Amino acid sequence: MKKEKKKFTGLFSKYLHFIPQLVLANLMFAIPMIISFALVWVIENFTAQIVFIQFLPIWFLMPFYCGLCKVAKDIIIGKEVKGVRPFLGAVKANLKYSIVHGFIFYIVALIDYFALIFYYQAGTYNAVMYVVFGLCVAVTILSVFCLFYVPVITVTLDIKLKYIYKNAALMSLGELPKNLLALLSCAACVAIVTTLFSFTGNYLGAFVTIMILLVVILPVTMAYVITAIIYPSIDKLLIEKDGKNLKDKLDPSTADSHALLVAQLEENPIDPAMLEGDENELVFYDGKMIKRAKLIEIYKSVNE
Repeated sequence: MKKEKKKFTGLFSKYLHFIPQLVLANLMFAIPMIISFALVWVIENFTAQIVFIQFLPIWFLMPFYCGLCKVAKDIIIGKEVKGVRPFLGAVKANLKYSIVHGFIFYIVALIDYFALIFYYQAGTYNAVMYVVFGLCVAVTILSVFCLFYVPVITVTLDIKLKYIYKNAALMSLGELPKNLLALLSCAACVAIVTTLFSFTGNYLGAFVTIMILLVVILPVTMAYVITAIIYPSIDKLLIEKDGKNLKDKLDPSTADSHALLVAQLEENPIDPAMLEGDENELVFYDGKMIKRAKLIEIYKSVNE
């Protein structure tokens, strides 16, 4: 409990210490955000309120959200963050993948939206449809969990697109408690902002206040909170286990490490079929995701 409290205090102190950099990153994010919302408003004024148009900012803003995640991640791991370079560098370096991410989550959001609407309305005619509606809610939540992971993995690891989604999907289920905590934290942020309506006394004042928060600090705060919660899992499963820890286990200088490895393989045998394929592909073994090359190395070190 004390360890968790100390960890939370450390993350909060980093947040306060780097407020200027976080605000700067948010201001950079606010430019495309305002443009995308303005475009939606203009298009709807000339056409009609269409969900296909309203969801477009999901696609348009994904590259810039990756920039926020990069800034948040660097602060969390203690990396130096100065000026706009980390944000712009992340946007540029991950532009290709993030555009694809934006399109994928735009389509997923549309499918989730229409599925929820359809099966909820169908439930008024057939109660069985409420069961399907519940499944749609679960799928939507899992989609949100994937959205948490995909940008952070993208700005952290240089891996193929399919492995990004494979790992994001696995951790969406495997790290359920942390994912729920991240979701509740986001909901708390939204709840705090919505209570401004009762404090301002009028809708115009509340609207202006919310717009200021969106431009100045809110998106990067949510990115920071999400990244702070899920990044340790990414570090443990995709980075640490792929590097330092496995190298320590593979150190042949001690009999203990070899015996430990043998015992691990006896408890969790490696299926030879898992060794076939791209050596850079991440595979799931012993509750962890590691590169196939490392798994081959482990297998050979024990069987030689």
